[in-house]
Amino acid sequence: MAWRREYFWPVVLVVVGVFFLLNNVGALTWLKFDVVWPVLLILLGVWLMVRTRRR
Repeated sequence: MAWRREYFWPVVLVVVGVFFLLNNVGALTWLKFDVVWPVLLILLGVWLMVRTRRR
């Protein structure tokens, strides 16, 4: 089954939701959100540049 473009944002929302849920129940005490969100923004920017360049 090929990856479909319309699944990208729903999958992103699910992953972010799971992250927040695990963080709230204390399962991710070793992972600090103040470090993660800038990395996520950087990865999103890189992905957007690569995606635009491929077209």
